[in-house]
Amino acid sequence: MIIPSLEGLTLTKGNVGGSDAIIFPDLNGSRGVRPEQIAMICDRRLGIGADCLMRVVRTETEAGWRIDAWNSAGRPLVHAGPFARLAAHYLRVSGLIDLFDGESVAFDGPEGPLYVTRTGLHYSTGYELALPVSEESVSRGYDVAVSLDGVKGVRGGLMVRSSDFGVVVALEKDEEMSAVTGQAQYDPNVPGARLTVVVPQGDAMFTDFDGVERPFSAFAARVFGEGPAVEQGARDAAVALHAWAGETATGIYRADVAGTGLEIRFARGEIEMTGPAEIVAEFSLTGIAGEGR
Repeated sequence: MIIPSLEGLTLTKGNVGGSDAIIFPDLNGSRGVRPEQIAMICDRRLGIGADCLMRVVRTETEAGWRIDAWNSAGRPLVHAGPFARLAAHYLRVSGLIDLFDGESVAFDGPEGPLYVTRTGLHYSTGYELALPVSEESVSRGYDVAVSLDGVKGVRGGLMVRSSDFGVVVALEKDEEMSAVTGQAQYDPNVPGARLTVVVPQGDAMFTDFDGVERPFSAFAARVFGEGPAVEQGARDAAVALHAWAGETATGIYRADVAGTGLEIRFARGEIEMTGPAEIVAEFSLTGIAGEGR
């Protein structure tokens, strides 16, 4: 695999929030990559394989850093989502920044700086508050009837709105969640909606970072999407559970999604998501997919 702009670089593969990314440093922002090159390296059969290609760039702005990210088809990602946490981890472990527990690093974003805070072995980011589409739908418990391929019957789905739309359907058993294929029919139709199925797993108590005992709600979820959509679906599930619980909502949710544990908190008018980020490999491109490709 030959991508001239990446020659001589050590590339890094990492996982975060149920997604994976290939990262390369471009501290002065001079290395360009074309969409077809991005698709090539992200191809899981002919390339390295990843949901995203991401470069980290040093800037002269207040934030000091910028993330440029593209999906596996080579299209730019407007919002870095969980990849910001991976970028923070990459900068720390590669020695480009010092980031001690409780400290934050900022990245330039379309709505202003995006802050990532180190919390022990995990990283936290804040997102805009996603909401159910209407109060009426919350009172009713659903606003769309959903027929899921793989599960018998019609289920009620709650639509969650942020920068896009998601539909959350609650199931009773893990076996039902495993049987869902991702194909669904909606009434009324919801074109392009992200589907998340969730199985609530009850409430428990834990000792929070400040030493106070607090309740949290646990759930398992499957999100039918790739890249940042996985974490967005986990957020949608927490929003739906929060709405369904009403006054008894704990406001703190622990999600098991795509083999990753995430903590989701409702605080200060936003949603804070915390989870691990992991570096799994370092490599360079040496023509592994065919000379001259």
